[in-house]
Amino acid sequence: MSIPVLAIDDLTVRIDPPDAPPVFPVRGVSLRVEPGETLGLVGESGCGKTLTCLAAMGLLGRRVAIAGGSVRVEGRQVAPPEPGRDGARTATLRHRRMAMIFQNPSGCLNPVRSIGWQVAEAYRLRTGAARAPARRRAVELLDLVGIPEPGRRARDYPHQLSGGQQQRAMIAIAIAGDPALLIADEATTALDVTVQAQILELLRRLQRETGMAILFVTHDLGLIAEMADRIAVMYAGQLIEHGPTAAVLAAPRHPYTAGLLDALPFIDEDVERLVPIEGTVPALDRLPHGCSFAPRCGRAGIDCAIHVPTLRGGPVQAACLHPLEAA
Repeated sequence: MSIPVLAIDDLTVRIDPPDAPPVFPVRGVSLRVEPGETLGLVGESGCGKTLTCLAAMGLLGRRVAIAGGSVRVEGRQVAPPEPGRDGARTATLRHRRMAMIFQNPSGCLNPVRSIGWQVAEAYRLRTGAARAPARRRAVELLDLVGIPEPGRRARDYPHQLSGGQQQRAMIAIAIAGDPALLIADEATTALDVTVQAQILELLRRLQRETGMAILFVTHDLGLIAEMADRIAVMYAGQLIEHGPTAAVLAAPRHPYTAGLLDALPFIDEDVERLVPIEGTVPALDRLPHGCSFAPRCGRAGIDCAIHVPTLRGGPVQAACLHPLEAA
């Protein structure tokens, strides 16, 4: 069995607000991303998807820290640092072998640097290349991600590119240096449907050509169905369902996943209104005892208010005391 590109084990993230007790937006999350595969991480806004990714990348901000668990990249632990391990060397490993595409390309690109400069800088930082070969590689990468006239567009600034071209430039920056893992965090959310399809096809093509693994983060189950080999569903900071994408979407075992699917519109169905999930996601400082989804769940029993369920079953695993029947 191959070593996972990314192995997250029992990850817990703590936020320390000023003048308030700590909260835990990510609790006990474990994920594996194998070489060459796409894992889809899905859930509502605020469920902990992005914080999980930022923790893996070592990009947590002030007052946010990993409170438990570990992160390994290609078998080597990068968080928390192992005793006696050179912290700078660990950071370099993570920096060179992992890359992340963020949600808002216009807010992530430097407005006073050309696109070519930014791609070349990423390549230099990851590989140690000199300026001239880095500039040539930047043009090659812009061509690889489908930006027309890459030699000329490399001299353009972010405001001179369309939203789709900005996202392609972000992908070029991310893949500079051939990372083993690409984390795409809501990478197509702000794009129209046509450009979105182009970006998805670009990611699939790059994966075929380079063999990189992809952690594809979204709230859109339609994109997950199109992109992911496996799916992991998050709710209120915890993983609640996991399994092969086709199996989970065909017969979800957790009521929350089933509710997400029931709320989806289908073009071939004539319905007057969609079916929402009743209730709201609990606040981090007021999480219920037992199952976090119990207050919104029609299948919840007395035991759900007492016991915290863990993932169980197979091949589709669900953290539910009263799961739906498997197909």
